[in-house]
Amino acid sequence: MIHTEEPEPTGTPMGVVTFVGFGPGDPGLITWAGSREVTGADLLVVDSPTMVEELASVGIEPLGEVVQVEADEVAQLVAAVSDGRSVVRLVEGDFFTEAGHVDVLRRLLEGKRIRTHLIPGITTWNAALTYGAVAPTSVMGFCDASVELPGKDGWPKRGTVVIRATDESISRVVAEARAVYGETAEVLELTGLGGTSQKTRLTTWGDLGSEPCGGPRFLLFGPGIGDVARARVDWFESKPLFDWSVLVPRTKDEVTELTDHLARFGASTEVVATMSIEPPRTEQAMEKAVRGIVDGRFLWVVFTSQHAVRAIVDRLAEYGLDSRALSGIQLAAVGRGTVEALGRVGLTPDLTPSEGDTAHDLALEFPAYDDLIDPMARVLVPTADVSVADLVQGLTNLGWEVEEVTAYRTVRAAPPPAEIRDRIKTGLFDAVVFTSSSAVRNMIGIAGKPHTTSIIAAIGQATASTCEMHGLRVDVVADSPNFESVAVGLARFADERRADRLAQGLPDTKPSQRRRRRRRDPNRGA
Repeated sequence: MIHTEEPEPTGTPMGVVTFVGFGPGDPGLITWAGSREVTGADLLVVDSPTMVEELASVGIEPLGEVVQVEADEVAQLVAAVSDGRSVVRLVEGDFFTEAGHVDVLRRLLEGKRIRTHLIPGITTWNAALTYGAVAPTSVMGFCDASVELPGKDGWPKRGTVVIRATDESISRVVAEARAVYGETAEVLELTGLGGTSQKTRLTTWGDLGSEPCGGPRFLLFGPGIGDVARARVDWFESKPLFDWSVLVPRTKDEVTELTDHLARFGASTEVVATMSIEPPRTEQAMEKAVRGIVDGRFLWVVFTSQHAVRAIVDRLAEYGLDSRALSGIQLAAVGRGTVEALGRVGLTPDLTPSEGDTAHDLALEFPAYDDLIDPMARVLVPTADVSVADLVQGLTNLGWEVEEVTAYRTVRAAPPPAEIRDRIKTGLFDAVVFTSSSAVRNMIGIAGKPHTTSIIAAIGQATASTCEMHGLRVDVVADSPNFESVAVGLARFADERRADRLAQGLPDTKPSQRRRRRRRDPNRGA
């Protein structure tokens, strides 16, 4: 018997650490490579749990474990990869160009032989120039005052300079800058960088205060910065819905596409679920439908929502099957969310409406049954507990045998938190966007009517009529019944509202910034 010795262990962990940057400000500022790493990591290390919520807001959902960074970050990362796991360290901005993170990378590389990757993000310095609408000059200077301040002779004397300060360091920054540059030198101040509440102000070092702002602030200055700032192309804060807070009541369908469109116009959104998804009251019909899929009894399966996709896939999983059980069946889908839900399980629909995104639109484009070509005529339509009569009748008229099955139920959701209800009733939301009649009814049922100062936008005339039936004034009706159109309509309304106010000599304020009347003191004058 020949004995062979096992090779000596090298001590090199089999795992890998990948550093990924996202933001700053906008969580959508993440590369495709970065989002892929975040989604597929075994372990995601974040600065705070809110980072995961921000990723979810742009459709990125980690599949692995998520933990918060520990005091000894290097030891945490080394331990995490020791068992061969793929680890992603997520930071805001760009990891390599952030002074506070470089030492972590150096210690990791020097102390342990760990495979390491860096996926660049948007640096806070680039973001400050871009969101501040200030073009870079041939000579640039950057100072991170959250780490340290240069001595009196270390402050740049040429070119454009960008300083990042915190509430703790701003008073020292202002004091030293006044001594170096003088109190009359102009400076551009940015707070809330990259967010929908960003504020930009041109001031002087003498007038720049040191009041806390609750986050980092960026100070841009240099020769002619005042002229540059006054002539800048203010592309960010001039968005029609900039700093508007928009409420989006959600029913059974996802509204990510709508919130994306609103964000492009500068709005921040609060999505309130008005309906929840529950399993059907009885299971027999779904069991029969799934057996029909497995036995090849259907030529087509028509999905009208992402919840229908999830219901079918989950039921297949109960039988030890996955989406491959649908591979021999032609699939039709209605709506972007439905198509994305199919994509997440590796399926691509064979038919989607080329115009419109309703079940009725699909019925208009569905092929007629041909007994010479089609081996069978049966079509499965898994839906909610609300019948899609137009679709079923349309397919029946085309010669198909339609089997409609209740895949899930929609029930009214629990009321939102008291803070949200109070904001709805007191007009702290600048606008409310209704995407269906059921959204109107359910939101009023669980949270009450929006305040009269909130702008009401409806996705179509039927939704607008439901709003009016409940005593709401409708300001915007979409030209077409889709998410993009209603967002464009609201942005157009905001532009026209702003122009009207300026023409009347009124300040450019948001709807939520109305002048509130003081409550009368009942004891006054008694």
